[in-house]
This record gives sequence, C-alpha cells and structure tokens, in this order.
Amino acid sequence: MSSMSRPGSANIERIDSHNKLKLKGDLHPLAKKVAAVVACLVYMTISSALIVLNQQLMNEDGFRYPMALSGLGMGFSAVASYIACNVLRVVEIKRKMTMRFYMLRIMPVGLFMALTLHFGNTVYLYLTVSFIQMLKAFTPIATMVALFVAGLEFPGKRLILAVLLIAVGTAIASYGEVNLSVVGVLCMLASETFEATRLVMTQILLVGLKFHPIEGLMYLAPACFVWLMAGVAVVEWPAMRDNHALQLILNKPAWYFAAAAMGFCVNLLAYMVIQTASSLTLKVLGTIKNAIVVWIGIIFLQELVTKLQGFGYAVSLVGFFLYNYIKMQQMDQPQTDSKAQYTALPQSESDRLSNRASA
Repeated sequence: MSSMSRPGSANIERIDSHNKLKLKGDLHPLAKKVAAVVACLVYMTISSALIVLNQQLMNEDGFRYPMALSGLGMGFSAVASYIACNVLRVVEIKRKMTMRFYMLRIMPVGLFMALTLHFGNTVYLYLTVSFIQMLKAFTPIATMVALFVAGLEFPGKRLILAVLLIAVGTAIASYGEVNLSVVGVLCMLASETFEATRLVMTQILLVGLKFHPIEGLMYLAPACFVWLMAGVAVVEWPAMRDNHALQLILNKPAWYFAAAAMGFCVNLLAYMVIQTASSLTLKVLGTIKNAIVVWIGIIFLQELVTKLQGFGYAVSLVGFFLYNYIKMQQMDQPQTDSKAQYTALPQSESDRLSNRASA
C-alpha cells in the first residue's frame, strides 16, 4: 500500500507552500527538527509494517483477493479524507467539481490508480517480499518512458545513464532470484506501468489544478474505490463467496481495519515528512524503507536472497539515487518550458495502501 501523487501543471509531485498542512504557530527550530525526525520514523515504521501486513493477510490468512484488499484501503481513505475536509474542516476545499468534470477527468485517473493497486497487491501472491522491493527500483524506467511517449519529458544523457543502471541492476537481481515467477514479474511491471501512466494522465487531465493532498485524495479515492469494486464484482466475488472470504475479515477485523487505516496514515505521514523536511527526504526514506523490508523478509519471513541478487539491487540503488539527484537539479533550475520540468521519483502506491495506499 506505494504516498499518493498530487496533480499540478508543471510538477504534479511538488506540493505548493500554500497547500501544505498548516502547523499552528511558528515552530522553534529544535521543535521542527524533532517533528521531522518523529514523522520520518513513524512513516518508515508504518509503511514497512503495511507491506508485511498485506503480505500476511493474502498468503498466511488466505485472503487472496488483491482488488478487495485494495478496495478496503481506498474506501477508508475516501471516508477519512471526506471527514477531514467536510466535517473537521482541517483542510480548506479549493474547488467544487461538477459531475461532468469528475466523470471526464477524475474517473480515468482513478481507473489507472485502481489497476496500479490491484497488480501491486497481486504480485505478493507470486514473489517474495524482498524481491518485490528490489523490483520497485525499476519504476523510474516506466516513468521516463511514459513521459517521453506523452511528450512531457525528453531525457538527457545523464538521465538515460541512470535508468540504464537501474535496468542492469534489476536484470541481475532477477537472474539471481531462486524462486522466480514470470507471472509475478509481469504483474510488477504492469503495476509500475499503470502507475507511470496514471502520473501522465494526472498531469494532462488535471493540468492547472492545485489541490491540498488530502483534498485530492477525497476526489481520487472514491473513483479508485468504484473501479476496484467493479473489478471485485466481476473477477473476485464468485470465489470470495464460495470460499467464505468475508468470514476471514470477521475473524480478524482488527487486522483488516489496520490494513485499511494504515494506508491513509502513510499518505498523511508522507505529507508531514515533506512539510517538516523535504520531498527529497521522502524519496530517500522510501528507498531506505524498501531496503529495510528486504531485510525483514530475510530475517523474519525466512526468504532467501542470493549474493547475486544483493549485487544487482546495489547497482539499481546507485542508478535510483542518481536519477533522483538529476531530477532534483532540474527542479531547482528555472524552467522556460513547463514540459521540461517534472518530478523526482514518486513513492509507489502499492506501498501505501498496498501502499502503496500510495496515495
């Protein structure tokens, strides 16, 4: 359960200063540093726990219905974000939407968000947690290709070098995987492709709109939920009914509620990290978190990771950090062409709701 991407014109991943969650009063510098550290630690803890929890629910508890599991997270996020915006009013609503606008602009983005989450959860049925985290390093390649095809970005030599390093590292890690599943790898690639497509569609369909992140979630989560429930009705419900899958939720309601709530919390914490630290900090934390989850898989889930896999993952990480370094340099430079500016690598959605909840 992947932080959810934010719509915008020149940079859909950058949160404008007036769109950030407001802290009451000016924080003392030391207090702000403490808040940043706490937000970072809690974000890494919950996002890592969510990945392991989803894997346990699908494989150990037997709830092998990725669309339904993703739907629980999206449903919770839809309700929680609505309460935050319309009941508690902690977030100011910037825009009222017409039904026509919602159907033509929001629903298509919600479709690709749902596909991202579905395949992002399905992969846990076929691959180990450790190997999945390694494959996530491949995301920049899908993102760059999608942006190039859409005419939103034309990568330079340094960026191509970075993604080539990622590709080589991912290939080595895949070659070293002992229990390689072709279906699992294809599901992972599908999830990353749909996520990249969603980012491009967000930039094209929602160009010029500036939502608070929670407000954006209030609009996108219901759309994603509708698509997921449609998929459940067609694909998963017959098997769920025959296997009494709802009884699994009733047997352990706290576990499934935690999985749904943690997806929303990961999104919220991601924005707190950006507010108290920076977007680059969030991306670095995401990479560190993936590495930690690899070790969790090895130590606690008894997953086997070969030396060749470890080497390949290390090569991918070098390319990953180089990719984000180049992107941050581009973001710091004045841009005369809005198409030339884009975001550093977003966190995966399947980590958040997963995340991705991500968000």
